Amino acid sequence: MRLLALLLAVLPFGLAQTKIVTVDDLKAALSNPRVFVIDVRTQEEFAQGHIKGAVNWPVQEIDRWWNRVPKDRVVYIHCNTQNRSGVAVRYLMGKGYQNLNLVHGGIQAWMAKGYPTTR
Repeated sequence: MRLLALLLAVLPFGLAQTKIVTVDDLKAALSNPRVFVIDVRTQEEFAQGHIKGAVNWPVQEIDRWWNRVPKDRVVYIHCNTQNRSGVAVRYLMGKGYQNLNLVHGGIQAWMAKGYPTTR
């Protein structure tokens, strides 16, 4: 019990409520038109290859776009690995969002599986 309390105390705000998913989970979810995918990498990184249908909202500009994230859809957030997407998820959780999925491994894990990207 003390370990659980300690883990909850050190977890970033809201992260305990965030679902961490694999790229396999994301790939399966893409068949659902209600899924909303946010790629928080830079525009240059996004242009090199991204998941079809993803919007490119760089984490560096999150204060400009956070309120455009749909609250009535399931949202998947990814970056190159998962560092920047973790920052975005924590920020959005602080704004009251709860329907967030953090994609473990990001686009690197996606490409390692051989899943398609588009330019």
